[in-house]
Amino acid sequence: MANKFWSLTHPDTLRGMAEWDENVHLEGVKCPVTRTHNSGGRRATDLNVLLTSTRITDFVWTWYHECLIQDRVLTLFKEEGFTGFDVKPVKSARMKIKAKKPDPCDSNPGVKAADAAAVEIPNFWELLITGWGGVAPEESGVRLKRSCQACGMKLYNGITNASLLVDEKNWDGSDFFIVWPYPKYIFVTARVASFIKKHKLTGARLQSMSTMGTSEGAMPGRLLYYLPEKRAKEIGEPLGIY
Repeated sequence: MANKFWSLTHPDTLRGMAEWDENVHLEGVKCPVTRTHNSGGRRATDLNVLLTSTRITDFVWTWYHECLIQDRVLTLFKEEGFTGFDVKPVKSARMKIKAKKPDPCDSNPGVKAADAAAVEIPNFWELLITGWGGVAPEESGVRLKRSCQACGMKLYNGITNASLLVDEKNWDGSDFFIVWPYPKYIFVTARVASFIKKHKLTGARLQSMSTMGTSEGAMPGRLLYYLPEKRAKEIGEPLGIY
C-alpha cells in the first residue's frame, strides 16, 4: 500500500450499528456562561450494547463511534505486535428485540425474538486508542475558532485537506493513533491496513487519508474523555486540552 496512514471506520451502511442500552450514561458538562457549550462529557459507565443484526462481524461499531472487536481480532493484533491501543471488556452485549410496532424512523429496529435466541453472542472488547498523532496542522484546514474560559469548550474549523492531518514530527510512531481535534477518528498505519485486508476481517472500512474529504467543525471537549487519564494528562496538559 502506497499510503502511509489510513482511517479505520465503520462500513458505508449504518445498518447493524450497535446501540447503548439504558445502563450507559455520560457525565454531562454544563457551562456556567451559556447552554450552547453544554456537552455530554465522557462516558461515566462501562459499555453495555444492544446488537441490531444477527450477522455479527469481527468489528462492531456503535452510534457513538466506539469500536468493538472480538477475541479473535484481539489475539491477532497482539500476535502481530501492533502498538497504540488498549482494550476494555464490554460489560454486556445482547440482541435488540424488534418491537411489535417498530419506530419507522429507526434504521436498526432489531431482530425477532426467535432469531435472537439462535444467535451465539461472542465476547467483545472495546478498542481504546492510546497512540498520538499530534494536533492537526493548520495546513489541513483545522484551526481553533473560539474557546470558552468558563467551561473549556474549544471549537475548531473543519478539515479541508485530510491528507495533511498528520504531522509526522508529532506522531509517536504507534500503529493505532488519534489526531486532535478528531479523537473519534481511528488512524492506522499501512501495516495495520494491510493486515486487516490480508485476514479479511469484517465490519470495518479502510480509507486512505487522501480520499477522506472535508468535514464540519469539531467541538471535542477534553482529551481526558478519550484517553486513559495518565496518558491524557501527559499529552494534554502542555497543549491546554487535558
